[in-house]
Amino acid sequence: MAAVFLLASMQPSAAAAALPAEPPLVSEALAQIARTGIRLIYSSQEIPPALRARNAVRGATVEERLRSLLGPLHLVARPLAGGGYVIVRAPAPPRSRPQAAQVVPSLEQIVVQTSRYETSVSSSVTAGRAALENSPETHNDAVRALQVIPGTTAAGYTARTHVRGSQDDEVLFRYDGVTLHEPFHLKELQSLFSPVDPMAVDSVTAWTGIAPIEYGGEIGGVVQMRPRRITRPTIDLQISEQGASAMLGTPMDSGRGTIFTDLRLQNQYAPVGWIDTGIGRPTLNDLIVHGTWRFDSGTLLSAGVLAIEDSRKYFSTENAQSKGVAGGEYYEWLRLEHRYSTALSSVTLVSGEQSHENVSGSVNEPNIVTGQLFEHSSHSIYTLRQELRGVPAPRWFWHVGAEVTSVALIDRSSGYAAFSPPFFPDLQPVRSVLADEAVAAHAVTYALYGSVRWQAARRTAIDVGVRRDTRRFRDAPGDSQWNVRANLRETLTSRTTLRIGWGQESQADVLDPRVSGGVAVPQRARRLSQTDFSLDHRFIGGPAARAELYYKDEGSPFSQTAYLFSPFALLPELAVDRMSLNSQRSRMYGAELSLSSDASRELSGSVSYVWSRAEDRIAGVWVPRAWDEPNAVKLNALWRHAPFSVAVALTWHSGWPYTPLLASSDTWTDPGAVTLAFAPLDSARLHNFFTTDVRIVWQRPLGAGVFQTFLNVYDLTDAHSICCRSYAVLRSPAGVYRLIGTRSPWLNITPVLGVRWHF
Repeated sequence: MAAVFLLASMQPSAAAAALPAEPPLVSEALAQIARTGIRLIYSSQEIPPALRARNAVRGATVEERLRSLLGPLHLVARPLAGGGYVIVRAPAPPRSRPQAAQVVPSLEQIVVQTSRYETSVSSSVTAGRAALENSPETHNDAVRALQVIPGTTAAGYTARTHVRGSQDDEVLFRYDGVTLHEPFHLKELQSLFSPVDPMAVDSVTAWTGIAPIEYGGEIGGVVQMRPRRITRPTIDLQISEQGASAMLGTPMDSGRGTIFTDLRLQNQYAPVGWIDTGIGRPTLNDLIVHGTWRFDSGTLLSAGVLAIEDSRKYFSTENAQSKGVAGGEYYEWLRLEHRYSTALSSVTLVSGEQSHENVSGSVNEPNIVTGQLFEHSSHSIYTLRQELRGVPAPRWFWHVGAEVTSVALIDRSSGYAAFSPPFFPDLQPVRSVLADEAVAAHAVTYALYGSVRWQAARRTAIDVGVRRDTRRFRDAPGDSQWNVRANLRETLTSRTTLRIGWGQESQADVLDPRVSGGVAVPQRARRLSQTDFSLDHRFIGGPAARAELYYKDEGSPFSQTAYLFSPFALLPELAVDRMSLNSQRSRMYGAELSLSSDASRELSGSVSYVWSRAEDRIAGVWVPRAWDEPNAVKLNALWRHAPFSVAVALTWHSGWPYTPLLASSDTWTDPGAVTLAFAPLDSARLHNFFTTDVRIVWQRPLGAGVFQTFLNVYDLTDAHSICCRSYAVLRSPAGVYRLIGTRSPWLNITPVLGVRWHF
């Protein structure tokens, strides 16, 4: 019923005159049209990210909508012979002789360096900065934009995301083309936040299916974040319960160069403290500095720095655990884009990353486990990437690239855990576990890749790519993997587009080697085959629909460590519920249906339904993964009526599987007389998950800029969706032991109040 109400409300309102103080961004309006299957090609020189429309987008046809949006900006959309439109500056002919629309010969003839063109054959989703800021689901976090897309799953309040059933470490994140490895604050506490502020982002593009071949190394999904483009002096300041942030940017030398700095200082008591009031108050800081310099019309140099600092101390009164962590990460990069001619261009990237972390902690759960842990880890990564793009003929486009990465890492840990009966020997095979390990390794990876795109017919485009990845450790044999991807796009009608994708991909990690015979050797490479079908259709009046089918088959054996009670254990290395799972094969499949309205309406939104399964073959039996959710619904709505805007995000999905703990007796006097055992893996399910997040904004134009006050409320309905189970053993004065089991929800109602001023 909520979806019916939403769609019924997507008509033009008589109150349309009361639009927000700021008109919509042109790039977002174009992205809304492009998501319906219409190819739109344009240069960021003609349409800067900060350019705003001068009136609402209107019209029943694509041509009418583009004309209403672009006409006041002295731009025109010219049809391409292969389908779609290219947006160029309108000529200034004599008034008495208006020019007829000119058909541009082909898509691939348009090559403008340092400009952004949507030419990918594969299916992707793009969200602009304003969309990230308006969505309560993103929690002021650019990486969380992935969680808004149908088919993605997050374990409650976390920035980690499972894409169509994949592991949460199988997603590739890039910022300005730089690969970000594990880009999360609080990695040891469910990775609750990422270090990328939406203020520092122009747009986020995500692929949940077959991504272009240049995005390799991860088999789950791809998130590409483009840095914020500065076209005028800009200040963006924000203060809330979660901390403070400041973004300052300015063009230089009449726009020839730009620079911006984004700094966030966070004391994450809210909502960390709402998850567990006894968990401590971590302090998280991150800094992004990005600059560009245009040497001439065909050469652009970009440089950037991303610094992450975490200093935190945790304590959990419930589980008698304490932990201190001090660490940081530092990225730096140079990116050179150059156009040799209208038919040849290149991108060169040099980047480096340094990371370090020190951990100390202890656990003392009476009658269950006691232990201590000390860890030190560090790594350095240096990458050189070179890509070339060319247009040899009007209907052909090629892209080749090479990448070499050098990795040096150190990982040392020492500690112990002693388990008490009956947790030993029933759940743990040995009474005492030592955590002593020392890994020092150096590895080099190489990648060669290339793709060809062919406009086979006016409505048909084909993209085929091949990639070869190789990794070599200093003291271990190397290995290589072939990767192949292919996409077909067929424009069935002016409103309907069919896409078919197929790929074989691999993920060969280098940051988590194991020690065998005193030598660091790599983990087994993961291999995945997947097939995608998608159908996009745009209805008259603006709403757009998408239907997708996918099947993913991971045929390579894979070992992983699972924690069967709670993902929030501060010291998972010493947890009593730690278990090693060996999967012989994995399969993930599903169907996704989504419907979205015209984002320019006063009331807009989207609704999606996903049916999916994610399973591992363990000991000859198909076992659902811990994040398997057969049914999921997402509903997003945004109402804007100056000076207010209200955004609502509703999420519902099937309860996740879990493994019950079976005890021969709830009480005992002799620990040797009772037995504990796990039921069959993931044989039971939690209650269905439901949450509603709300964001309310009031804004007022000032003499300089806009002032906003906002209220974000997470889990407004206080659904108490269960996330975790824990156990305690209590001893009475009479010497009787009792096993107590508890369940904890993800979040209570969590309000975050803040103010913002920007211009």
